[in-house]
Amino acid sequence: MRLLTTVTTRPEAQTLGDALYADGVVTTVKETRDGHFAVWVHDEDRMDQAKAFLGTFDPNAEQFAEMARRARAKKKQEAKADEKLRARTEKIRQQIEARQNMRIGTVTAGLIVICVGVFFASGMGEKSSVVRLLTFVPWVPVKGGYIPGDVSAIWTGQPWRIFTPMFLHFGWLHIFFNMWWLKDLGTAIERVFSARYLLLFVLVVAAFSHVLEYLMSGPRTFGGMSGVVYGLFAFIWIRGRLDPGFPYRLPQQLVTFMLIWLGLGFTGWVGPIANWVHTGGLLAGTVWGVVSSGYIGRKFGR
Repeated sequence: MRLLTTVTTRPEAQTLGDALYADGVVTTVKETRDGHFAVWVHDEDRMDQAKAFLGTFDPNAEQFAEMARRARAKKKQEAKADEKLRARTEKIRQQIEARQNMRIGTVTAGLIVICVGVFFASGMGEKSSVVRLLTFVPWVPVKGGYIPGDVSAIWTGQPWRIFTPMFLHFGWLHIFFNMWWLKDLGTAIERVFSARYLLLFVLVVAAFSHVLEYLMSGPRTFGGMSGVVYGLFAFIWIRGRLDPGFPYRLPQQLVTFMLIWLGLGFTGWVGPIANWVHTGGLLAGTVWGVVSSGYIGRKFGR
C-alpha cells in the first residue's frame, strides 16, 4: 500500500475512500498518531489514477457524495455475496470431511487386508510353512526342526524379507490393536498427503525398524505392524508440534501412553516384544516429521 493523502476528519477520509472505490481504486483509512486520517491506496499501479482523482475531489460536492453512497451500497452487496460464498464453501468442506471420516484410506485398507489375510493363512502365526516365507531371515531346516538362516538371503534373491515381517502377527490382541492404530494413523496420513506418500513411508519405516531389530537382537523371528504404527505415531506427533499448518494434533495422554508402553517393553514385564522394531519406528517417524516440517530450515536458516 502507498499513502495517498492525510485529512483532518474521518467523514472526509471515508467519503474520499468510498468515492475512490466507486472509481475503481481500493483504499484503507487509518487514523494517525496526531488524530488525522490517512488514506492508503492498496494497488500501487492505481496511484496516478488516485492522485488525479484527488486533484478534483471536493468533500462538499454532491457528485462525490453520490459516488460514496454508491460505493457503500456496492460494498454491502459484495459483503453479502462473500458471506454466502463462505457459507457454501464451509458446507461443502464439512460434507467432504464427513465422507472422508467414514472412508478408510486406500493403502491403509490394503495393508489391513494383507495383515488379516496373512494372520489367518499362518494360523495366527502358528503355521511355520507360511511364517518362514515372511520372516526377516529364512529358516533353515535341520534335524528336528528349523534354525534362523543367513541375512544375506535378502540381497541374494529374497528381497521381500526386509519388508514382510510387518505382515506377521502372533495372536488376536496383537493384530487387533495394530490394525486399530493403523486404520486411524494411516488414514490420517493419506488424507493430508496421498496414498503413495503413505506407501513410501510404510516401506521406509518397516525396512529401517526391521534392520535395527536384527542388528540389536540377532537372527530371531519377529513380526507385526507395530514398528510402522510407532513410525506413524511419531511422525504425526512431531509434525503436529513443529508445523503450525499440519491439521492433526495428538492428545498428550496418547503420547504419554505410547512412550510408557515402549519403555515397558524393554523391562520384559509385558512378554516377548520386538522392542527395537518399536524403537526403530519411533526414530524413523521422528526424523521424518522433523525434516518434512521444515523446522530445521526455519530454525537455522538456509
